[in-house]
Amino acid sequence: MNAAPVSFPPTDAKATAATVPERRYLWALLAMLMSATIFEGYDITIFHLCTPDIARTFNLGDRAIGAIATAVRFGGILSFFVVTLADRYGRKPVIANTVLCYAFFTLMTALSSGMVTFTLFQSASQVFLAAEFGIAITIICEEFPDHLRGRAISILHMVAFLGVAAAGTLYGYVAESNWGWRGMYFLGIAPLLAVAWLRRGMRETLRYGAVQDRRRETAEDHEGFFTPMWRCLRSGQESYRSRLLLIAALCNCIGLVGGPTISFFSLYAKRDHHWKSSQIGAAIVLAYLMGTVGTLLCGYLLDRIGRRITAALFFLASAFAMFALFRSQNHGAMLLALMATMFAYQGARTANSALSSELFPTGARATGYCLTVQVLGQLGWMLSPLAVGALSAPLGGLGNAASFFAVGPLVGIVLILTLVPETRGKTLEELSPDAPMPSARAH
Repeated sequence: MNAAPVSFPPTDAKATAATVPERRYLWALLAMLMSATIFEGYDITIFHLCTPDIARTFNLGDRAIGAIATAVRFGGILSFFVVTLADRYGRKPVIANTVLCYAFFTLMTALSSGMVTFTLFQSASQVFLAAEFGIAITIICEEFPDHLRGRAISILHMVAFLGVAAAGTLYGYVAESNWGWRGMYFLGIAPLLAVAWLRRGMRETLRYGAVQDRRRETAEDHEGFFTPMWRCLRSGQESYRSRLLLIAALCNCIGLVGGPTISFFSLYAKRDHHWKSSQIGAAIVLAYLMGTVGTLLCGYLLDRIGRRITAALFFLASAFAMFALFRSQNHGAMLLALMATMFAYQGARTANSALSSELFPTGARATGYCLTVQVLGQLGWMLSPLAVGALSAPLGGLGNAASFFAVGPLVGIVLILTLVPETRGKTLEELSPDAPMPSARAH
């Protein structure tokens, strides 16, 4: 199907590709931003791996674990209040502080004394981790040339494997030591402080700088806190409003795979199928390695065959792989299904990130991305673990309950093929105009 009712707003026929920074700075910038996904991979993997240990420490059942996963994910939704500041004060100053706040709450998580404090500190850390990731995607989208956007975003997603590999490798040693699962959180603090120091060389994006110049000229420099959000929702910008709801729906569809898999696989494998900690750690590393391959392949396909068909392919694969994962019984089949699930899930996330960062104007791009991916788009991820935990007993087991949610990506495919516009090869100003094209200027 080629229908795409969500149309592009009209653009200035004289607009040309925006000036981009020099190539050397672009790759240095990408390196500085990679920590956002490295620590996302590390943090998610800790929770993924340590779920049985945390459950044992605090004496928790399936329902309580699902509730914790939901509450922690809610912190990602609250990241909106941090991300929207990047559309008001700039990308650089906000992302420079998110890493410090995340480091602080990671330390407090390691020191938590019970289920309540663990949940509160992990939720708070997710506020700043999710904000850092959202702003990093926005920066890459604005600074990289049009023909490299998809691949640059995929590289940012791809390096999450470094964090996953570190967590998976360390888990077998640290979890069995006197430090236990708390040691996994302690180990992440020093690298976070190093990242904060290294980011001193980051510049403000050219596109946002041009928007700031225009605001100063038109006396809009002191806009309200929620002004970027109204740019996405206000009347007269119906295409942005419909885009927000559409991409948020896609994020929820794929979130029905991520939520149950990341929250419950470790518990499902260790408790229900008697896997050892070292086997789980190795499986997670292999799965995220395949996720890295999926991310890289998705980035290549996004720029080669387009956003729509690439997203549909990865959504389809994620549905079948997740269903097989939670219905398999032997070790080999579960391992292969987990690897396939992460391959498809990470590729689908990359496709969603590309669409979400392209379909909003510069003055509201960070806010638009956060609203679609990290607020409205997180409801499926956030609520599905709670639902799986509640359905586990009525449906006859954790595997039966989790596999039910494989239907999510199938709904997403229908939305992709009927409503999603193709954005490959178009400039951001063609897709989402809101200001004159930025001219070349010194940072």
